[in-house]
Amino acid sequence: MITVTVLGAIGLAYLYDSLADDLPDVASLQEVQLQMPLRIYTAEGELIAEYGEKRREPVQISAVPQSLRDAIVSSEDKRFYDHPGVDWQGLARAGLYLARTGRMGPGGSTITMQVARNFFLTNERTYKRKIREIFTALRIERLLAKDQILELYVNKIYLGNRSYGFAAASRVYYGKKIGDLELAESAMLAGLPKAPSRYNPVVNPERALIRRDYVLGRMHDDGRIDEASYRAALAAPVTATLHYSRPEAEAAYIGEMARARVQQLFGDGWASAGYNVFTSIRSTDQRAANRALRGALFDYEARHGFRGPVTTLDAVVLDDPQTLLEALDDLPSPGGLTPSAVIASDAVGASLVAADGAEYALALADVEWARERLDVDRRGDEITAVDQVLAVGDVVMLTVDEDGTARFVQEPGVEAAFVAMAPDSGEITALVGGFDYYRSKFNRVTQARRQPGSTFKPFIYSAALAAGDTPATIYNDAPVVFHDDALEGEWRPSNYSGRFYGPTRLREALVKSRNLVSIRVLREIGVPFAIEHSRRFGFEEKNLPPDLSLALGSAAVTPMELTTAFAVFANGGYRVQPHFIDRIEDPRGRVVYATPKVVLCDDCDTGLESPLRAEMDAELEAPPANAQTDDSVIVIDASGEVEQTIVAEGADEPATPDPSVMPPDTVDAPRVLDARNAWLMGSMMREVVQRGTARRAGEALQRRDLGGKTGTTNNQLDAWFAGFSDQVVASAWIGSDGLDPLGRGEAGGIAALPMWTAFMAETLSGMPESDLVEPPGIETVRIDARTGEPSAGDGTLLEIFMADNLPASADGRPVLTGSDGDTTDQDETPAPVEKTTRERIKEVEQLF
Repeated sequence: MITVTVLGAIGLAYLYDSLADDLPDVASLQEVQLQMPLRIYTAEGELIAEYGEKRREPVQISAVPQSLRDAIVSSEDKRFYDHPGVDWQGLARAGLYLARTGRMGPGGSTITMQVARNFFLTNERTYKRKIREIFTALRIERLLAKDQILELYVNKIYLGNRSYGFAAASRVYYGKKIGDLELAESAMLAGLPKAPSRYNPVVNPERALIRRDYVLGRMHDDGRIDEASYRAALAAPVTATLHYSRPEAEAAYIGEMARARVQQLFGDGWASAGYNVFTSIRSTDQRAANRALRGALFDYEARHGFRGPVTTLDAVVLDDPQTLLEALDDLPSPGGLTPSAVIASDAVGASLVAADGAEYALALADVEWARERLDVDRRGDEITAVDQVLAVGDVVMLTVDEDGTARFVQEPGVEAAFVAMAPDSGEITALVGGFDYYRSKFNRVTQARRQPGSTFKPFIYSAALAAGDTPATIYNDAPVVFHDDALEGEWRPSNYSGRFYGPTRLREALVKSRNLVSIRVLREIGVPFAIEHSRRFGFEEKNLPPDLSLALGSAAVTPMELTTAFAVFANGGYRVQPHFIDRIEDPRGRVVYATPKVVLCDDCDTGLESPLRAEMDAELEAPPANAQTDDSVIVIDASGEVEQTIVAEGADEPATPDPSVMPPDTVDAPRVLDARNAWLMGSMMREVVQRGTARRAGEALQRRDLGGKTGTTNNQLDAWFAGFSDQVVASAWIGSDGLDPLGRGEAGGIAALPMWTAFMAETLSGMPESDLVEPPGIETVRIDARTGEPSAGDGTLLEIFMADNLPASADGRPVLTGSDGDTTDQDETPAPVEKTTRERIKEVEQLF
C-alpha cells in the first residue's frame, strides 16, 4: 500500500511538473471582471434598456442567503468546507465508475474545480483537461478563502435563460432580489447548474420539481435544514416564471443614443463591462411626452378618417375563445396599442375582446370620427350607427388607460417627434423620436432635418432687434413680388390666411405670424446679417439658405437644434449645449464619465467652434437608423423579449475605463444674445401664446409665463411648435417620413401645438408661475397702436424697449411711463441716437 501511495505521489508530482507552465495564473481571480450587460437608466434610476449577451448581477457572498449557500454546497459539493479543492473520495468514486464502464462518469467535480473550469478552462471531456482542472483548483484553494471561492461560483455559473450567477437567476425566475429567496426557491436554483435546460422550472416544471426535492433531501440528510422546514419546502408549488429586465421607462430612442455613446467612449467590450448609464431623462416627463405625442397622432388620424380594420377574423376563429386570443396575441401592437376583435355589433354599440381576454364596449360617440378616409383631405358620410364602422370579426386598435378606459384609434400613418430640455443646464428631460421605436428606429429628434416654417421667425426678428428695430417698428404687410435667381425667378409670397393687413408693428407681426412682414424684415437687415445672427443660436450656416426664403423657415433643422436655439430665449441669452447623459458608472459604482456642469458665462468666448462644444455635440451623434455594429449585443424590447441579436467576434473582453474620456468638471455656456433682446423676444412670444397663433395653449394652460412659436411648411408637409418657460423648453413636430402632405388645415397650431400643450400640462402641474424679472436696460413707453410712435391719446398701449433705443416723440424726447402708468417727458434721459438700420447693423457686426 505504501508503495502504491509513493508511486501515486511521484506520478502526481511528475504530472504537475509537466503541466505547471501550462496552468493559468489564478491570481487574476482576485481582480476578476465578470461580463455584465450595459444598463441605461432615467435620472431617478428607472431602467430604460439593457444591452448585452449575458444577464448578470454580481453580489458579495454576504448578500447570499444561508439557505442558498447550503443548497449549493449540499447539491454540488457537501465537503466543500473540508477538502483542499479536490474531493479525493469523489475522485475515487469517479475512477471506479471509469474502471467498471470504460466511460467518464459523474462525481468528483468540486465547487472549486467548477470555478477553475468556468474561469480558465473549457468544457471538453478529456483526461488532460480534468488533470489541469485539479491542479488549478489546488492553486485556487491556496490563494483564496472558501467564501471567496463560493462567491466566484455564485456569480459565474450559468443557470439558463441567459442568466449567469444566482442573483441574475433569482431575478429571471422569481423576479426577486437574491436575499429574498425562500428555501424552496433556493433549492430550485441550486439544482440548475447540473443541467440548466433539463431542470429549467419554466420549461420543464415536473423534472425541475424532482431535482428541487432531491436538493432538499440532500440538505436534510446533511443536517442543514430541520424536518419541519424540509416538509414545508417539499409542499411548496413550482412558482417560477420568466421575469425579464423589462424597461420601467419607455425611452428606447434615448436608450439607443446612450448605447452608441458608450460604444463611442469605451470601444470594444462596451456590452459586457457592466456600465450603468444614468441619463438626464426624468421618468414623469418621459411618460408625459410619450402620451402627448401619441395622443396628438391619434387626434390627427381622427381628423382624416378611418382606413379600415387591421384584419378580419372568420367565424371559426371567433367561435373558439382560445384560438381567438392566440390570433390576437400574434398581431403586432406598436405604440402600446391593443388589437381587439369585435364579437358583437349593432347600431348603438359594439363589444370587443383583447388578447388578454379583457372585454370592452364602444358606443356611437366613440366611433363617430371613423368616417371612411377617401384621401387625406376627404372623408365619407357621417357615422350614424356603430355597425357602419365595426362589424363582427373586425380587428381594430384600442388604447387602454390605467383606469381601464378604452379609446378606439388607428395606428398613425404619419410620424412625430418631441424633445424637452432644461434651458439653464441643457439636460434633456424627455425625448421621443417617433411613434414607436420598434416600428421605426429612425430618431427624428436628432436625425430628421426638416424645414421649420414660421418657427424660425423669432431668430429673424431677434436679428432685427439687434440691428436697431424695436417691437413697435412698422413694416407694411402688403403684396410683394421678388425677382431672385436664387428663388428661381419670380416669387410671390403670401400670408397663411391669404389676406394682407397693411402697416404692422413687429410685435403684432410675430404674434399673428405675418409672412410678408418677415420677408421685409429680412430684406431690410440683410440675409448675411440674419445668418450670422442665427449662428449664435447654434444653427449651422450650411443649413441656412442665403436668400429671402429664410424668413419663412426654409432652413433645414432637427427638433433638437430648434429646441437648443429656443433655449437661448428661455435662459436670457446663453447658448447651452444639450446633453442626455448625467454620468456613467462601472459595476463597482465608480464614475468613469460625467457630463460637465454648465456655467452661464457673460464674458467668455462665444465658443462657436470651441473644442468643448465638439465634446458636448459628440453625445448627440447617432449612427444611421438600423446600422450594423461590430459588437456582440442582444437588445431587449419593451416586452422583455430579444428584439435584435448582433453577433461578432472579439467582444468578450470587458472595456477598461479610460481616464482620458473624462471631460472637464464644468463647461461654459457663453452669452450669445443681449439679455434685453432675449427679454423682448420672450415678451413677444408670450403674446403668441396668449392671443396669437398658439392661443389654444394659453387657454388650456392658463399661465402667462409661457412663450413659443408655431410653424407650418408649404403644402402642410411639417407642423411645428417650439415653446418654453424659464424651466423647460420643448419642441413638437408632426410630418410624414415620405414627405406626404399632412392635409388641409394641418398647421402647427392644430397638429403640433396640442402635443406641446399636453406635455406642459403634466410637467408644469402644481408648479407656480415664474416671476418674470426683466433685465436692466428695459423701459416701458406708451405708444400709438397704429403708428408705433409715443402717444398719450386714444388707441394707445404699452410697449417695452431697450433703454438706448427708445422711440422719439414729436419734440425728439422719449416718452416713458411713470410709476402710475401716466406718460411723462424724461428730460434727464438722453435723446435716442438717430441712426439708420444699416448703421446699426455695422455696429452690431463689430460685436461678432
